[in-house]
Amino acid sequence: MTDTLYYTTHDSAIGKLLMVASGRGLRYLTLLNAGEEASEHLGKKFSSPPKPTLMELDGFFSTTAAAIDRFLADGSPLKIPYDLAEGTHLQRAVWIEIARIEPGETISYTTLAQRVGFPRAVRAVASACGANPVPLAIACHRVVAKDGTLGGFSLGGLDVKERLLKVEAPSKA
Repeated sequence: MTDTLYYTTHDSAIGKLLMVASGRGLRYLTLLNAGEEASEHLGKKFSSPPKPTLMELDGFFSTTAAAIDRFLADGSPLKIPYDLAEGTHLQRAVWIEIARIEPGETISYTTLAQRVGFPRAVRAVASACGANPVPLAIACHRVVAKDGTLGGFSLGGLDVKERLLKVEAPSKA
């Protein structure tokens, strides 16, 4: 039996988002490249067996899309349910710990590695951040290099990471 996953696209302030969810929550979130079709991206992303059944369902995402829009506009807290159906033990531990980072706060990859109990696996922790299937819902933009530089960001690159951190900056006050 294969999973049924629902998807839609949403034009957001940072670009065209592709959202995929199960009945339990958001399972995958990415920015589509200019001219890229959702079906093309989904075909590549979900090509390995067992292939889920993918069903376009716009209304299913209205609450999530509205929450993302509010977050991008003014840094409103973004609390959307997600479904971590994939990932290694380390990846899931990293994602769960990232979800605990408060809006407006940043931590280093080194600190994150220490928090998840793998203090010598900083590169693996950074890779787990890059593999985060639901950026924004699990705010990996809050993880930065030890020297305070931004590091990488899988959802639109460093410009988007910087923008997200600026949106959250008023939360610090």
